[in-house]
Amino acid sequence: MSKKDILSWFYTNSTALTARDIAIILCIGLLCSAVIFLTYRFTYNGVTYNPKFNSSNVIILLITVVIMLMISSNIVISLGMVGALSIVRFRTAIKDPRDTVFIFWSIVEGLCVGSRNFKLALISVLFIALVIFAFHLYVRKWNSYLLVIRGTQKTMDAARIQAVLKPTVTSVRVKAVNQTDSSCEMILETKVKGALTKENLEVLHSIEGVKSFHWMLQTGETIG
Repeated sequence: MSKKDILSWFYTNSTALTARDIAIILCIGLLCSAVIFLTYRFTYNGVTYNPKFNSSNVIILLITVVIMLMISSNIVISLGMVGALSIVRFRTAIKDPRDTVFIFWSIVEGLCVGSRNFKLALISVLFIALVIFAFHLYVRKWNSYLLVIRGTQKTMDAARIQAVLKPTVTSVRVKAVNQTDSSCEMILETKVKGALTKENLEVLHSIEGVKSFHWMLQTGETIG
């Protein structure tokens, strides 16, 4: 093999891709991204759903597919892509670890589709989606809340509060009590099957001295 042949092997495409092949690969990538999109949409438990982030996962997967097609078609381009991507810095802060999971999932599926391992891509995207839905149903079934009760008296009867809440929640435990000369604040950890609603807590008004209350998921997201 001459020097010219070696250089030609580096610079020319090692895999001939027609426009039809590219379109089919991108459509398969779009199908996988649709599964990720719907999984995120229907399993989201936060306060405010962000459609921009969800649609970004679709674009991330397709971009990853294109990158893999470039890398697999030419060795010189692959070396250039490694150098280019190594200097890119992403500064966007991701507060929810769950969002990181979906970004990583989109990238991995893009790598599978871009390398034309379609069977692995389709089976894995469906399997992971089923696992996420299973966890979603479990989390929705059992929830843990922090209940904050404020009273107009110096002290509140913790035993009375626990007794009143017992028919509504699975378990209740006093986590902290803050007292002043004229008021009292009590923080309780409660576990409940399903969601804790205002109607479930209306019984607290029957307790003498209870002024107000609010409750939060232990993830820190206020729901009431």
